[in-house]
Amino acid sequence: MRITSVAVALLLTTSSLLAQSTGAASLVGSVTDSTGAVVPGAKVLVRNLGTQFTSETQTSAAGAYYVPNLSSGNYEVSIEANGFKKFVQTGLVLRINESPRIDVRLEIGNVTESVKVDATTPLLETETAGSGQVLDGEVVEKLPVMQKFVHRVLLYMPGMTNINGQHAVGQRQRAIGYSMDGVNGKEPAVGQVGDFQRTMIASLDSIQEFKMWTTGSPAEFGHSAGGQLSVVFKGGANQYHGSIEDRYTNGKLIHRAFLEQLPRTGTFQYHEWGATASGPIKKDKTFWYAGFQQHYEKLSETVIVSVPNSDMYAGNFSFGGRGLPIYNPFTTRLNGTTWTRDPFPNNQIPASLFDPVARKVIDLKPWRTASDAGTIQPTGPINNLTYNAGGGYDFRRYDGKIDHQFSNSHKIFGRYSLVRHRSEERPVRELTEVLYGNVYIRPLDQSNAVLSDSYTFSPTMINEARLGFNRRVNRATPESFGADWAKQLGIPGVSPDTFPDFQNSGGGRFYNFGPAAAPSMSPKISPFKRTSPRSPASTPSSSATKRFARATTRSPPRCHRASTAWPAPSCPSRPILAMPSPAFSSAPSAKASSNRTKPPGCPAGGATPGTRNPLGARARA
Repeated sequence: MRITSVAVALLLTTSSLLAQSTGAASLVGSVTDSTGAVVPGAKVLVRNLGTQFTSETQTSAAGAYYVPNLSSGNYEVSIEANGFKKFVQTGLVLRINESPRIDVRLEIGNVTESVKVDATTPLLETETAGSGQVLDGEVVEKLPVMQKFVHRVLLYMPGMTNINGQHAVGQRQRAIGYSMDGVNGKEPAVGQVGDFQRTMIASLDSIQEFKMWTTGSPAEFGHSAGGQLSVVFKGGANQYHGSIEDRYTNGKLIHRAFLEQLPRTGTFQYHEWGATASGPIKKDKTFWYAGFQQHYEKLSETVIVSVPNSDMYAGNFSFGGRGLPIYNPFTTRLNGTTWTRDPFPNNQIPASLFDPVARKVIDLKPWRTASDAGTIQPTGPINNLTYNAGGGYDFRRYDGKIDHQFSNSHKIFGRYSLVRHRSEERPVRELTEVLYGNVYIRPLDQSNAVLSDSYTFSPTMINEARLGFNRRVNRATPESFGADWAKQLGIPGVSPDTFPDFQNSGGGRFYNFGPAAAPSMSPKISPFKRTSPRSPASTPSSSATKRFARATTRSPPRCHRASTAWPAPSCPSRPILAMPSPAFSSAPSAKASSNRTKPPGCPAGGATPGTRNPLGARARA
């Protein structure tokens, strides 16, 4: 199976004064003289102290200025006009998606003179109605963020709750928006913050700042009815920087959970390590950044699941007298106006009546052996297997970024992030082999890229073009792929691609027994509704055959539905499956039962009205 989802977004904006800049900070304010009169045409220069990138503009006729598209960091602002002393303010910290206001009053004097302001207090957000919290990357690096997932930073944000997922002021988790450098970080339509397989979990140490908008999200963010999580990545500077970290947890120091019955004898490993590096390519012009992070975890845990017991393998479904009655379909007869059947004595199905398909399934021994009696119910024992099970998670995250300044009015940056999932996760616990359960390793690759180009034409005309790219590729090749297991089990007319899916009467898997693929991709096969060979009347058309062949060619591991008809007019003996369904449904009416179980030209069959049939009128193996 290969599932690929790609999302591409292009944002092209021509902005006027006080427009928004996605994922970046802005600086606004006004310039006046000592009498309060506005100063038009004053030169405003904003300098990033780390990269020496500069942004230049002039005040308008109303004395106002606006400088957008500023990355997070420390800045210096200088303002000068003829007849006034030069104003310089340092220690200015700009943060993600903020628009602080700095109003300046110039003093009369020579332009060679200057008034310098240092070490200002944090600026207030006065230009928007939004509320939220900002966390600096340096702070987050020191916090115990489990598995270093980006979304777990939300646990430290005010206004967030963690009951059945992450919620901003009570809103739906799925409604939380998530952007990385102004580009969506979720898989379109189905992705939600908290799902590490459908959202980008970039290197936590690569993030410069995190901001969670709880109310009043800015207009430039869509799909954020439940709040907006915005992150911006670090970039390079004129100095070289680097870091390396390894977080290791010794499994012997971890205590068992309160209800764990068995000591942890399996392997336990927990490594969280990563490294970052950055520096200049050309001083004051071009910079690079690279980050890597890996989460490697092997786990061992006590699991309690349900499996068939030895009595069920032998056809004994009495369960100490508690078992629901199973009726012999070969005793079906018309009693007056009512169809009726006789139950098997002591709920014991003779081995001679076992379906050959069921016998072959039992011989595969797919289920683990029960460890205890469990709790006996009319449908069989539950929670009768307790054992130590393993699993594992492996995520590798790569990030790279380039920043370049052509001039004071023209800047560009590009970033690419890749997340490689190679996780075993938690395989199906009831089954003995990977052949019958989920694929152990399901490769999943997630890519996220952004390219942003901003150009200032004039103090009132600014253009930003931002291209975003998302791609999610999920590949899974079952161990049973191409082995024609349906034929090996004696089920004709079914694709040879995957292992058949065995379902109970309720539509669920029979003790989780099925193909090594996602349940949504499984075929639905019923040995009780088959023919061998297929009658001419049920042969699909050539066009249907071609469609089936094309589907098989395009997505080989995908399983296909198979449904065949009863043969006519022969009346073969119908052996039945040795194991009843764990879930039961009420028997249909006599007429409906007759239509479903009677081969053409054979005596009618059906379930007695008002009784419960463990196999169901549409029992599936």
